[in-house]
Amino acid sequence: MVYLAVDSGTTNTMVLLVEDGRVTGDARKSVGVRNTSIAGNPSLLRNSLRELIESLAKEAPSPPRFVLAAGMITSSLGLLEVRHVVAPAGAEKLSQNVRMRVFPRVSHLPFFLVPGVRVNRPFCRLSNADRTDMIRGEETEIVGLLSKRKHNRPWLLIHLGSHAKAIQVNGRGQIVSSTTTLSGECLQALQTQTILASKLASLKPRELDERFFFHGLRCAKRNGLLRACFTVRLLEENPRHRPTELYSFLVGALLFSDLHAFESRGFLNSRKTPILLSGQPRLLAAWQLLLRKKRHDVEIVTRQERIAAFLAGLRTIVFASPVFRRWQSS
Repeated sequence: MVYLAVDSGTTNTMVLLVEDGRVTGDARKSVGVRNTSIAGNPSLLRNSLRELIESLAKEAPSPPRFVLAAGMITSSLGLLEVRHVVAPAGAEKLSQNVRMRVFPRVSHLPFFLVPGVRVNRPFCRLSNADRTDMIRGEETEIVGLLSKRKHNRPWLLIHLGSHAKAIQVNGRGQIVSSTTTLSGECLQALQTQTILASKLASLKPRELDERFFFHGLRCAKRNGLLRACFTVRLLEENPRHRPTELYSFLVGALLFSDLHAFESRGFLNSRKTPILLSGQPRLLAAWQLLLRKKRHDVEIVTRQERIAAFLAGLRTIVFASPVFRRWQSS
């Protein structure tokens, strides 16, 4: 069986060619729903998906039969909005709410779209905003990760990308709560669209200067995030400070803001709760450093493991869905 799998987020889209459960090709573009939000329409996302799908279809030994998709592609800024399911939610509830649709401007293939998960019911109000959250894409990765985790203990996934997310999973494999920040997008904007760009615009180090990182964290704690960001500007006037040190200070400041958001929801109260870290390598190192300093049990999900989990989650959710079974039997 040959098919395609799509993981489309805020800033990036990846398409995988899958043959009998094995990934035999991949293609990606730095295009996501942020482009839709800025442009006011999804044409760039549609065009990019069409190009990626067409290029991979040419590599396939036989024509792909369908497309499995999850992530922001199912949001109001994607190809089709698929309503979130409400937490607590696991593979069964997600399967029951998979949607099928053909997008002629993208491909003639049927798309099977996985819904996201919402914490609290719509619509968000001022009175319940602190307790409301939503995820798209991470739920699929979590279902895939669960297939490799044999115990039935609660655990926490911290996913680091354009957004930072802390997601609680209970002992029955259900997402029960989550909280999200914009720290990934903020880091990108601060590096490229502010006065800090002259030193930090193209810097993407995988290693941090630990001393500057924790100074940035403490500065944000004492003075607030925005003052800590301007402190980077003050530090860059000193020629002794390298760009990597300035970047480490900035990341520390942003992580304090995330840490405060996660701790305020009680997600990091217990050191006995296993924590999995997934996402951008340059942010994984920072979170690993921070959480191990606080004596939490931390496990890194590698990029290969994340892709495997995403695919396993797609198969588990979609192949068990009523809409896929009807399509197969038609």
